Amino acid sequence: MSNTGASAGPQRNRAPDRLDEDRLVEELNRVPLFMQELPEDAGDNVTLQALQALAYDGTPEENAENFKNQGNDCFRLGKSQYKNAIEYYTRALNEKCEDTALNVACLINRAACNLELQNYRRVLNDCAKAITLDAKCVKAYYRSAKACRALEKVENALDACDRGLAIDPENKALLQEKELIRALEKKLADNQAIKKEREDSMRAEQERISQAIQERGLRMITRPPPPDNPHPVHIDPETGNLVWPVFFLYPEYKESDLIAAFDETSTFEDHLQAMFGAGQPPAPWDQAGIYRPELLEVYFETVPLLANNSLGNGGADGGVRDTKLVKVGRRCTLAQVLRHRSFTVVNRIPSFIILPAVSPFKATFLARYAK
Repeated sequence: MSNTGASAGPQRNRAPDRLDEDRLVEELNRVPLFMQELPEDAGDNVTLQALQALAYDGTPEENAENFKNQGNDCFRLGKSQYKNAIEYYTRALNEKCEDTALNVACLINRAACNLELQNYRRVLNDCAKAITLDAKCVKAYYRSAKACRALEKVENALDACDRGLAIDPENKALLQEKELIRALEKKLADNQAIKKEREDSMRAEQERISQAIQERGLRMITRPPPPDNPHPVHIDPETGNLVWPVFFLYPEYKESDLIAAFDETSTFEDHLQAMFGAGQPPAPWDQAGIYRPELLEVYFETVPLLANNSLGNGGADGGVRDTKLVKVGRRCTLAQVLRHRSFTVVNRIPSFIILPAVSPFKATFLARYAK
């Protein structure tokens, strides 16, 4: 027999350097001592049940140590096994052993898993319990600080860091964490300053708008619930004109258009030309093609008001005016119409009714107001 190898004797297959995560967990679950639960086909396998029961057959300290070690093994496998690690640490703590150091280790290890899973409240709970058992547990302060930083609780995070550094002033992890917390503190302060500046600017703008409305003598009411308007009235920074969102209503077809920016110096003719003038495609609902600027009339509806300028009830009160339609010249500017003694701006969105000059619908529609 020829010797083809460097050594004599039977050849053995080398074991892989390490099992991958899934295979290792799978192999562990086949071992009764490590099974988290019995398989469905265990039946009356007394031996299997007895072997698994050995996990709880020692003293509380021995059982807790066993579960802690299994939790550590899962933790080392990475994020996919953190939940299993938490389960083992919880089993260890449920043993309620009297080994304080062991209980603290399980608490801060479970906190480490929950920190990675972003369960920050659970991290803080476990760290607080660990500190109750051992006030000098630096890891508990460190993980509390990281959880508080993630929750943007800067003051609490700094407090946790300082308490840990009081025990171990040279702790690099805590010192680095404190730098991150200080950076977060500055970022939040900068964001708050920007937010306040924006709010102050918006408040000043609203005050300018209210002053401009008051100077123009416009009547404004709010009809609840006010709609969410993405195009609020604003002041043109170059001209100082008020620019309004305006509704054009087409009752004949139950359609409407929102003109997002109607400058108060613009005329209704300007917008009708832009929407229905030459070169513009007809509205999809205008099958007859009669909605052309020269064939359209503009109206607004008066809003019944009580003497105190609140909404009326349509005639039940003696001080309430009846609702009417008022015709608007197409060449009128929006500012001229808004100043009309009968016009009321509801929810800061002026609304106008657009009707074709000649149509059966117009006659019927106007007759309702004539009554």
